[in-house]
Amino acid sequence: MEESNNKTATVMVVSGDMDKVLVAFIVATGFASMGVQTKMWFTMYGANCLKRRRGLLHSWFHRPAKETQPYRRMDTDTFLQKGFEMLNRGGPGYLPLSRHNLFGLGPLILNYILKRKGIPNVEQFIQLAEELGISFTICQICVDALALDTSDLVASDVNVKGVAQYMKDAMDSHYNIVL
Repeated sequence: MEESNNKTATVMVVSGDMDKVLVAFIVATGFASMGVQTKMWFTMYGANCLKRRRGLLHSWFHRPAKETQPYRRMDTDTFLQKGFEMLNRGGPGYLPLSRHNLFGLGPLILNYILKRKGIPNVEQFIQLAEELGISFTICQICVDALALDTSDLVASDVNVKGVAQYMKDAMDSHYNIVL
């Protein structure tokens, strides 16, 4: 990978829609392949693409150990978060489309087209991004509010940081994109 004049890029993924997540990864891996140091930030539904898909009732019966969750105030967690988690299970292979979702048929069609054309899907883009050295960070407020289990993500090395760090990264970057 050739250095591109020490340039940096920050890509913020806010949406959990498959088409928007794909665009974010296409842009981020494009930057990284040109030698631009790239950081991806995930917040709210954007973090769904990094979550490992679990069973419908997993959140009700699985409680992560407190010591594995340093970014959450588990003493303030409520049953509403467990219910929300049940409805918002995420997973890179289960993201909806922003339009033409067609009760889940749209993502299946798009994944078929991507495979047929030799274009990576979201899971493959996550692996490619890791290979290219792109750093992943999830917003700390999102982790706490949505009760995300940071030990159960599909990416191997994900940081959890606050909005002040994102602002610093964005101000220090040559390119900042929010999707």
